[in-house]
Amino acid sequence: MQNKIEILIDQFYKGETNSKEEELLISYFTQAADSLRSDTDRDVIQTLSSAKISVPSELEQKMASMIDRWEMQETQEKMRAAYRNKIEFRKRIIGIAVSVLLVVGIGFWYQYQSAGNHSELKETFDTPQESQEAVVAALQLFSHNFSKGTGAMEQADEQVDKALKIIDQLLNEKVANTAVNHTLEKK
Repeated sequence: MQNKIEILIDQFYKGETNSKEEELLISYFTQAADSLRSDTDRDVIQTLSSAKISVPSELEQKMASMIDRWEMQETQEKMRAAYRNKIEFRKRIIGIAVSVLLVVGIGFWYQYQSAGNHSELKETFDTPQESQEAVVAALQLFSHNFSKGTGAMEQADEQVDKALKIIDQLLNEKVANTAVNHTLEKK
């Protein structure tokens, strides 16, 4: 019996005992008064077994509201990630379209140059300065039109950000109202 008690004591200190084994130890130490080690073990086991753990009554409500908040944050993060992915997708599509247009333009220019139409290009402008001015004007027109497109994208991004802020506020208000309702129900 003493060997079994020693094994149970070791298991108790390792946290490997179940409730029946702990009850066996408690009953053994209330009956036996053996050695100095037994006195120390008895004090420890009786002290730990006599401590009653009380769980606060509002703990469940606090945990529920915390879990709800975490779920909301997770949902909001998923929405933000989806929004970022959508923007990244749009940027990639625009980049691909610009690249294709650039390649097609270079291809047409090369084909035009290969066809021997050099004289027509030279006759279009009398001086290289006029040619440069025409190129600058064309690039400015392209830049202006491209800025219009990106401006519209920025406005759309701002509208989506405003909508997300409103949704965020509504969700936060709902959580606050839910927490207040839970508190009132508990009372």
